[in-house]
Amino acid sequence: MDRGIRLPIGETDFREIRNGGYYYVDKTGAIGTLIQDGAKSILFTRPRRFGKTTFQSMLSAFFDIREDSRDIFKELSIMGDMDAVDNWMNKRPVIYLTFKDIDGLDFNAAIDKLRGKLSALYKGYSFISVSEGDEEGRIFNDICSGSCSISEIRQSMEILARLLYLHYGKKVIILLDEYDVPLDKAERNGYYREMLDVMRSMLLSVLKDCPYTEKGILTGCLRISKESLFTGLNNLAVYSVTGDSYADSFGFTEEEVSGLLSDAVLEDKAEIIRKWYDGYAIGKEHIYTPWDVISYVARLQVNKNANPENYWANSSGNEAIRRLIDMTDAGVGDEYSTLISGGTIRKRIIETLTYSNLYSSEENIWSLFLMTGYLTLAGEYDPNGETELRLPNEEIRNLFATSVDDWFSDTVRESDRKALFQAIWEEDAASLSKEISSYLRQTISTYDFRENFYHAFLAGLLSDAGYVVRSNRESGEGRPDIILLDRKAGAAAIFKLKRAENLEGMKTSAEEAISQLKAREYGNDLVDYDRIIGFGISFYRKRALVMAAGKRPAGQA
Repeated sequence: MDRGIRLPIGETDFREIRNGGYYYVDKTGAIGTLIQDGAKSILFTRPRRFGKTTFQSMLSAFFDIREDSRDIFKELSIMGDMDAVDNWMNKRPVIYLTFKDIDGLDFNAAIDKLRGKLSALYKGYSFISVSEGDEEGRIFNDICSGSCSISEIRQSMEILARLLYLHYGKKVIILLDEYDVPLDKAERNGYYREMLDVMRSMLLSVLKDCPYTEKGILTGCLRISKESLFTGLNNLAVYSVTGDSYADSFGFTEEEVSGLLSDAVLEDKAEIIRKWYDGYAIGKEHIYTPWDVISYVARLQVNKNANPENYWANSSGNEAIRRLIDMTDAGVGDEYSTLISGGTIRKRIIETLTYSNLYSSEENIWSLFLMTGYLTLAGEYDPNGETELRLPNEEIRNLFATSVDDWFSDTVRESDRKALFQAIWEEDAASLSKEISSYLRQTISTYDFRENFYHAFLAGLLSDAGYVVRSNRESGEGRPDIILLDRKAGAAAIFKLKRAENLEGMKTSAEEAISQLKAREYGNDLVDYDRIIGFGISFYRKRALVMAAGKRPAGQA
């Protein structure tokens, strides 16, 4: 079977993509722009899975003086830039270091991983002549062997830059990928200050007034504030999701996705891919998430009828959403409902955050959502006021809705629902109205208070309490919304739900639900149950009105 084009699933290294014959969306045009960029230190912030590692490895392959990369850049756009090719291609020493795996449950574990990364980096330059009798030579050997001290780690970048400068007689290109990952992991595990101290020393030594550095290029999800990490680094240019520069250098543009689908003979899937994985507004570009597009196209090449999946949720943790809900105890409910229903919200965005205070306020978390790709711009970015935001696509909308459902399920599971079930089995409609309304006020509507929201809400409210919950099962001459079974006691409760158009119409809607329960003889098939009770429930926004239909023996209308 012809599987179509060869897609780089799980492969992010530019050299491997090109040498392996994988499909590559050409981003090399950004190289010439970077060369002409007057900033000596540049930080690109983009959401995860937006191609940052492939971008950095592309730069490494282009600049690295140890390589001859003409073959892997053949027929790519940068080869038309003769100034870049003649004066820069494989003409500079490069320090390329990725921090994406630098984590650990404690500081020592994370530092051990950093030692391993630095050892591999240094071994790539083991041919450099160093004097073992001086301090610099000793540190070089310590780092190569993986036995370096924390003090030596702090000096590692500057020492290597100096040695490369002396060896080649040319200034060094510094490429640092996922620079903020160690700080993210450190904040989560309680050693943020220790890791910040190490990272600050390493980075500033080659980015701030370093005579051996030609240009430093960093990529990450967040722009860590200067006061936190880049103290005194005044020549740092930041290109983030709120700006126009390099807008098409990360992620896939509409034109690039069209080309990919054409090459894969999947043009008919353009609309569903646009709905699920497009929607990021960066500059004047509408950007698709590249990892998601590639993953889905790969599945479509095997099964053309495959449904889209939430690759974002499967690729990493999404605890930021849960932490905001937990922190505010669902106080952001109306804003969540607006976003999930396709609307926009307005928030003040703080671009310079620190990992130590990410979750210190709602304002910071909304900013985090924008920077990490959970939200995107719905209008112009306003650095001095509030900015309009929206969910980018169906994938993220689905992720938000699922996170809300999971939060509510956990909240309900941990709550004491004794009064709720007591009201059900005692047919106390007034108390049941009060209990259900109380839980409603704690929820976040994921469907703008449509009837299916209330159905999912009530099913979740009744679940995991020792009873059997049947939802939309055949019973009698139609389908009751929910049946609750107490098998031990031989009792069943049947619920018919209605949504009222306004507060005044709740009583009429509840009466209609009761009429349907009786007319359609819901529960007549529950012959093994001694007691069957029915409830009609009318919902309006976060209110519930319950009416009891009266109990009857099974098999009787």
